[in-house]
Amino acid sequence: MQVRMFRKERANMTKENLIKYKKEIEEGISELVKLPTIYDGISVTKGMPYGQNVYNGYCWIKNKALQDGFEVLEFDGHALAIRIKNPAGENEKSENRIDILAHLDVVEPGDGWKESPFSGKITGAYIHGRGTQDMKGPLMTVYHVLKYIKENNITCKREIRLVVGCDEERTMEDMHYYIGKAGEPAFAFTPDGNFPFSLGEKGALMWHMEGKMSSCIKELEGGVQCNVVSPKAVALLKDSENYRAYEDACKTAEFQAEIMKKADYICITVFGRAAHASRPEKGINATVLLLDLIRRVSRDRLAELIWQCFSDNNGKGCGLNYEIEPMGKLTLNLGILKIRDDRITADIDCRYPKGVAAEELTSKIRQSLSPLKVTLEYDDAPTLADKNSSFIKCLLHSYRKATGDTVTEPLISGGVTYSKAVRNCVAYGPMFEGDNILAHQANEKISRKSLEKLFEIYTESIIQLGNL
Repeated sequence: MQVRMFRKERANMTKENLIKYKKEIEEGISELVKLPTIYDGISVTKGMPYGQNVYNGYCWIKNKALQDGFEVLEFDGHALAIRIKNPAGENEKSENRIDILAHLDVVEPGDGWKESPFSGKITGAYIHGRGTQDMKGPLMTVYHVLKYIKENNITCKREIRLVVGCDEERTMEDMHYYIGKAGEPAFAFTPDGNFPFSLGEKGALMWHMEGKMSSCIKELEGGVQCNVVSPKAVALLKDSENYRAYEDACKTAEFQAEIMKKADYICITVFGRAAHASRPEKGINATVLLLDLIRRVSRDRLAELIWQCFSDNNGKGCGLNYEIEPMGKLTLNLGILKIRDDRITADIDCRYPKGVAAEELTSKIRQSLSPLKVTLEYDDAPTLADKNSSFIKCLLHSYRKATGDTVTEPLISGGVTYSKAVRNCVAYGPMFEGDNILAHQANEKISRKSLEKLFEIYTESIIQLGNL
């Protein structure tokens, strides 16, 4: 009965209502993007566990939800849940619920933006700024699906929650905290991937490297974040006698490089292209290019050691080139590298397929980077959902019904989403096959045209899940 009621409501949605919701979604995305919700360790407090910047976004979405008449559950600044109770009005720790998991935090903008990364500018075809794809655009779309459900008095058998976390891009401690307090939902999805959905995700780990080794490098700094392909790297080199050789190498390089003399040193800046670490082939790692330049011109042992390990996106340079079905190839990214007076620190991202353990990978990369020390700082094992689950089948049916796409199949992702922190959770949209994925890259933007289709897909999916 409730599913039939939903279909009637959908059929009666007027063009004016659709225009209204789309306009509100666009305005909400723009306003939220203007808030630079980047983790700030300096301003962390008990009430703001991820700092002032993220907390500003937390307060914004909380106040918006309260003004729109929603019940909001708070989880000590780690997350909040915007709640539509089921008719039975179950308690706050009900397991008979559907959670849609979104996040407020964004990665550092990095360089290469044509306009301010936090402009929230709306142009003819796009909304621009950091987080429009990952994931303030999807967050606001799902928010308005809940608003549509509430304003049209559409009932579901299950409770529906939009859970908004604050630290997905770093540790996911926010979602672990939420689940610890609220319990596991019956099912969840996060609009933080590709359609139709990600049936599984590769394992994700982070290594930290440090040590001391003599080098011609006085200083080097490359990268913006561990899970981002380095878009820029700068080095100060001691061997000024090689200036002409470096100048020639920069002129003939197939990448953008700048060189200048700085006192008795050579200063070289290399520009690459940022991309998400799970898709390193979409970017160009400026740090790796700079190391290659230094090893070739100066025959530097340190540059050679690190370059050799990270010269291949799939880990061939250090014996990590695993390819195991159904998840495919391992990927490796030198996210951040800092060198100062022969002291080296680095953060490394790796996405690995089911069938190989983090301990084995760690042993191999330690051997490759010796005498530098490598420690395993973070590891989330691969996940693989049950394709025969009624919830999974419901998602696929809803997607196919809303789009007419009967061809595109579920995929395996190299990304790390909240499905790593919550059981029975998959990534579901917002990107379609062929979309220009700009998450973690300069000039991130989301298509205004796609928002209407996203609203339709998520409305269909959420209410069908709620009535399953």
